[in-house]
Amino acid sequence: RQVADAYVDALIELDPVTGTYLGVPESSRRLPDFSPGGQEASAGLLRETLRKLDAAEQLPGADSDAERRCGRLLRERLTAELAVHEAEEGLRAVSNLSSPAHSITEVFTLTPTATDEDWAAVVERLRAVPAAYEGYRASLALGLERKLYGGPRATATFVGQLTEWGGEGEGEGFFAEFVAPGPASLRAELDEAAGQATASVLALRDWMRDVYAPAIEGAPDPVGRERYARWSRLYNGTDLDLDEAYAYGWSEYHRLLAEMRTEAEKVLPGSGPWEALAHLDVHGKHIEGVDEVREWLQGLMDEAIEALDGTHFDLAERVRKVESRIAPPGGAAAPYYTSPSEDFSRPGRTWLPTMGETRFPVY
Repeated sequence: RQVADAYVDALIELDPVTGTYLGVPESSRRLPDFSPGGQEASAGLLRETLRKLDAAEQLPGADSDAERRCGRLLRERLTAELAVHEAEEGLRAVSNLSSPAHSITEVFTLTPTATDEDWAAVVERLRAVPAAYEGYRASLALGLERKLYGGPRATATFVGQLTEWGGEGEGEGFFAEFVAPGPASLRAELDEAAGQATASVLALRDWMRDVYAPAIEGAPDPVGRERYARWSRLYNGTDLDLDEAYAYGWSEYHRLLAEMRTEAEKVLPGSGPWEALAHLDVHGKHIEGVDEVREWLQGLMDEAIEALDGTHFDLAERVRKVESRIAPPGGAAAPYYTSPSEDFSRPGRTWLPTMGETRFPVY
């Protein structure tokens, strides 16, 4: 357990984004080093912790159930992370869902902003954005040298997201809009730091569009069995039987499609799923307005928690609170969830991307 605790402390020092997710106040002023050197420092921590774990498992008391469970989990997580690093996945981390660039913007949505002191920390974190983007660009550039390419389609979508974050789509851009509610006492510092952050977004966008995208044009999508196995282990904590998982996925697809056809017949007799959805887009119940759909989703979650607690689950009081939020523009189209801080002072949150819409079908 001491090895695990020391690892988390060291990890937070290298990765302030993780620190913010956990609710560590000191993390709010910094961003990680996404450069090749920063990635190697993180891998060094993984290797050093594995060495400490090897030694700790030989000590008296290490064979207790609690210690063995902790050690087994820690080893699995460390080796899974290290496998991803040693495959140099960080040198082709281009995605429209999750990448170092996405973590930079997303962490601001979780950074505390309740007090002037919180906003002063935001200023420092904003000032760290250009270096974070530059480190990320350096890693992708090294990936180009080693012919480790991101996918062309993912790159094209990512360029569009950077354009949106940089304020050349709709709105003023992610950072300008984020600092808008900040205190007047820090207005100049916030605006200056947000301007620098926005300029760095657009600089990365230009490089991705003008250098990276042409360099990988025509490259196949970076998929395959070996990559899938590495990432599925990282996300699931176990080595899947990929053939079995693939067959299960197809069986579930066909099962759900059959259910969709049954429900479509109820909505519009004689129709298939897509015709039924088109019908509901026009004739089904809708929520009008962005604030209104957020409030509706909040009520839906509150009602579900109230109905399920004590009947299907026993929920601790502190996990009963989940906040409905609207996702900032420029992200992926999929709704997502961010976990609570370690002390639950920040609750879990669901995030709905509106994609510029103001009318939302409830289906």
